[in-house]
Amino acid sequence: MSGDLIVHRDRTNVVTLGLGIPVDGDTITSQIRRAPGEEGAPLAEWTVAFTTDGADGEITLTLPHTAVADITDNYAWMDLKRVSGGEPLSVFLEPLRVKFQGVVTV
Repeated sequence: MSGDLIVHRDRTNVVTLGLGIPVDGDTITSQIRRAPGEEGAPLAEWTVAFTTDGADGEITLTLPHTAVADITDNYAWMDLKRVSGGEPLSVFLEPLRVKFQGVVTV
């Protein structure tokens, strides 16, 4: 991915990603943090699910509107952690910047 990932305030956010590798036996997690590292304060955590069965590498990230309603930051950072065979693996080469954006229709 390149560019900012837009997360809308007061909306449930759903993002589908194609990882390009089978992940059906893996556990994938993702957090949004204030800074791009473990020292950054956590702001929200995505619910990660296989879009189909995971063999195609397709995953769906969901962030309910209640998880972002109170976030006042304009930008934050996220990545994905993939655990395969007990080994934690990176998915992105670097953390992805998240832009929190307000909505027009309330």
